[in-house]
Amino acid sequence: MQIGSARGEPGRLTTGHVELGQYPDGPIMAPVMIAKGRRPGPRLWVQCLVHGPEVGAPIALARFLRALDLDAFGGTIAALMAANPLGLRAYNRLTPNDGMNLNRVFPGKPDGSVSEQLAHRVHALAVEHGDVMLDLHSGGDLTITAFYVIYPKEDAAWSREAARLCAATGSRYQWGSTEGWLRGAAFGSFARRTQRPALIMETGGGGRVTEQDLANYKLALTGLCQALGMLAGTPVPASDVRHGGNAIHVKATRGGFWHPAVAPGDDMVAGRTMGRVVDVFGAVVEEVPCPIAIRRPYMGVFSGDQLVEVVESLPA
Repeated sequence: MQIGSARGEPGRLTTGHVELGQYPDGPIMAPVMIAKGRRPGPRLWVQCLVHGPEVGAPIALARFLRALDLDAFGGTIAALMAANPLGLRAYNRLTPNDGMNLNRVFPGKPDGSVSEQLAHRVHALAVEHGDVMLDLHSGGDLTITAFYVIYPKEDAAWSREAARLCAATGSRYQWGSTEGWLRGAAFGSFARRTQRPALIMETGGGGRVTEQDLANYKLALTGLCQALGMLAGTPVPASDVRHGGNAIHVKATRGGFWHPAVAPGDDMVAGRTMGRVVDVFGAVVEEVPCPIAIRRPYMGVFSGDQLVEVVESLPA
């Protein structure tokens, strides 16, 4: 396996850089790590930093790869440590050059905007080097997410395999979604165009990385590799699993400061107050009731900003 300057060799962890596009004065390079075991096995493509502020993922992924016993490992992990170097350098969820959300424009276009060309290149690398995709995220700098995993839900063998792998990550929030945005997301585009399983995993955010977030990434990576036969052992199953469906994104209708009454991952029932928007004078200007089911908090908001992502709860 060769990705840019990184070359996979049995029993070794190698690093390098791959070109994803062009600055005015030279190539846009992204860091790559390749962990190749001495045993044969599948190729797992893992990518981070599709959104610039979501820095917990590459920290956790690098720790995980460096701790692997590659003499006993089976297969290869190809890790793109920064899928959007432009967003990372600007510490921006969006690509600053065109204002696009990279995770809505996959598989991209070879002759499109900056984000579309980035997506095209990243998608091509994932297709070339991955039998399975794991896209690592967090809530970025504005939101805090529960530890959850999403897979594209379809009546297809690859989707059923994705559901099995989702259960191996150790997350109690296992979310099979049919939402439209998945078609432009890296994992949704990869899955539907290759007929291979793909997942997106999120934990934490809010402008900080906690030890629990790092532990969640490690748990998910370990369980996924065990489920794929790359690592010895059996994935640790989550208890009290919540099977999520599609989401509702609740927006503020008034500006002010968001005072959540729930925490990320809380179970909800219709009508329960999820939080309030309080203006600069301390007056409550909006109450936000739950329309159906679960999830997220904290920030100062404009009218129109997202306050909560609520996911419908489905039977197992």
